[in-house]
Amino acid sequence: MMRNRQVRVSDNILCMALKFITEDELKLLLKGIIPEARATFNDIVKVIATARVDPVAREFLFGLIKEYLADYIGTLQQTWHVTEKDIEDFTKVKRMKGLAEKTIKDQLRYIRRALAELDWTLTPDGIREYLAELAEEGENAVITHTTVSLKSFIKTMLKPKDPFLFSLLYNSFTTIRFKSHNRIKLPTIEELRQIWRGLPTIGSRLYFTLLAECGLRPSEPFLVSIDDVDLERGMIRIGKITETKRSFIAFLRPEVTNWVKREYLPIRESLVRAKIDVLRADFLGIKPNVEDWARRFIPFDRDRLRREIKETARQVLGREFELYELRKFFATWMVSQGVPESIVNTLQGRAPPSKFRILVEHYWSPRHEELKQWYLKHAPRVCC
Repeated sequence: MMRNRQVRVSDNILCMALKFITEDELKLLLKGIIPEARATFNDIVKVIATARVDPVAREFLFGLIKEYLADYIGTLQQTWHVTEKDIEDFTKVKRMKGLAEKTIKDQLRYIRRALAELDWTLTPDGIREYLAELAEEGENAVITHTTVSLKSFIKTMLKPKDPFLFSLLYNSFTTIRFKSHNRIKLPTIEELRQIWRGLPTIGSRLYFTLLAECGLRPSEPFLVSIDDVDLERGMIRIGKITETKRSFIAFLRPEVTNWVKREYLPIRESLVRAKIDVLRADFLGIKPNVEDWARRFIPFDRDRLRREIKETARQVLGREFELYELRKFFATWMVSQGVPESIVNTLQGRAPPSKFRILVEHYWSPRHEELKQWYLKHAPRVCC
């Protein structure tokens, strides 16, 4: 009757109802926010579209974001999405300063190479992970040229626009040869299992599993499409061959494939179904590549997954944690189990394509089967 407004809500009833909510919920209600109310993706896009043209709505939205999503905003403030125009402007500035064309060309080569690996997005963690990959390949000269070129690019283009972000990115690495990981004691398998159990989302658990149990580079799980994953064979085709990286395949234990089918895929499909129509509508005019995003095996935000892993690992290990430690852990574990170094190098993509061309040219072969048996017998069991 109260819902139909046939009976007045008395003070007594209001006081009794207030006993069932927390102080934080009451604060939200007084601001007109209904706790636990679920908005659709269309609702969210409409809010953003309105905020772009309405100053009052924009101010109100920023206030709520600052109050309730401050941690996530902190991550966004550490990110620079580089554009082709930034490259063009950098070239013009260097020419105006009288830099030799060969020097400009060399710097651009290393900058573009780094940006291609980092998906044209610079963050402190992303840069350090990329330099760690170069260090693993023994690319000492490349590291020096890359760090010099990146520092020049960041200083030239970002310092005048955003001094705070410039300082974060510029000081996140040095031009000295990258060796910091060598002094870190790798986590034990029990510590990794504890981290995995403490991860807050299914996406970060899968990402962590692929790094710890497959020894992949931190960027490689995001190169995989859903079509590259064969859960029946327990195989993932990375299929990436570049100047410094030769990643072919990764394998999954049966327990992991069952977990992926049971726990991960339903959530992934729900996200894709809920979001794909909104992205196709393109209310904000950003022209996203919807089909490419929908085919990704991990369509979740990489920065969020990285942050969740690092925060959980910090609680378990009591120190800062780098994702590249998981790749080193995998190699160390496999060698300690008696796996030949050539097998480990092939599984981690350190073998030259000419030597293992059959892995590149054939979907399945006796060589694949041999590698899989080595993996299933000795791989670290972190997940499940």
